[in-house]
Amino acid sequence: MSLSVRRAAALLVALAALALLAARAVESVTPLGASLSVAKRFWRAGSQTRLLNSRLFRRDPDLGAVLVTRDRFLPLDADVVLTVPPSLPEDAAEEMRRKAAFVLAPRRVTLARGETGREGFALAPAPR
Repeated sequence: MSLSVRRAAALLVALAALALLAARAVESVTPLGASLSVAKRFWRAGSQTRLLNSRLFRRDPDLGAVLVTRDRFLPLDADVVLTVPPSLPEDAAEEMRRKAAFVLAPRRVTLARGETGREGFALAPAPR
C-alpha cells in the first residue's frame, strides 16, 4: 500500500469520526437560547455561588455553605479543626477535610473525631 493511499484512508477515517461526533453533538446540545441564558447566569454569579454549584459540593451543599461562611470570619493565619462523627468512614472524613482545606486555604485543616451537632460536622479554630 502506497503512502498516499494510507494517508487518504487515514483522512477518510478521521473525517468519518469527526462527522459522527458532530452529529451526536448536534442532537444532544440544548438550544442556543438556553445555553446563553445559563452562561449569562454563570458569569453574573459571584465566586461563592460558583463554588457552591461546582462538582466539589454537589453532594454536600451544607458543608460548602458553612465553609464559605466561616472563610469570611476566620483569620488567614488561624488553623482550623474539622470535627466529624466517629462513625464516619475514614475515606469520607478525608474527603471532607480536603474540601475544607480547598475552601479555607491558606489555613491548615486538621481532622478530629467527636461530637458534631446536627450538621454532622463542626468547624473551629485550632488551639494555639
